[in-house]
Amino acid sequence: MPTFDPSQFDLSIDVDGNWRHQDEIVTHPRILAMLYNGLKKSGPQHIVCAEGLCLPVRVADCPYVVLSVRHEAEGVTLLLTDGAHETLDPTTLTIDAHHVPRAKVKHGAFDVRFSRTAWMQLAEAVKEDGQGGYVLHVAGRDVPLSVG
Repeated sequence: MPTFDPSQFDLSIDVDGNWRHQDEIVTHPRILAMLYNGLKKSGPQHIVCAEGLCLPVRVADCPYVVLSVRHEAEGVTLLLTDGAHETLDPTTLTIDAHHVPRAKVKHGAFDVRFSRTAWMQLAEAVKEDGQGGYVLHVAGRDVPLSVG
């Protein structure tokens, strides 16, 4: 009986949020759904679990990417790479040292980075606070942004 070698699966998520198997982009919708549904964190590592089997996943930056942003009266809705729509928790929004916006999704379990398009859409609601900082105007209030 052949032995199982998990390295044969070589799963990764690139900086743009594309799942890859041995450097080939995974495009099949049901396989992508299975990968996202099985994605978990184990300490600082990411793994994908299905059918009782767990495999490591190399993540280049964040496991999820915001593809687009929709401003609504009750908040900001994010479209993620897994096809889910989530309401942004503005208290988790930060701008890193490379000027890339990041936040938490999936009930705070995962980091997400914003695509350039999504950042431009989100920036429509960002304004200076008059003290050298920035705020995100969302749901009728201003939320300070952490930059750096």
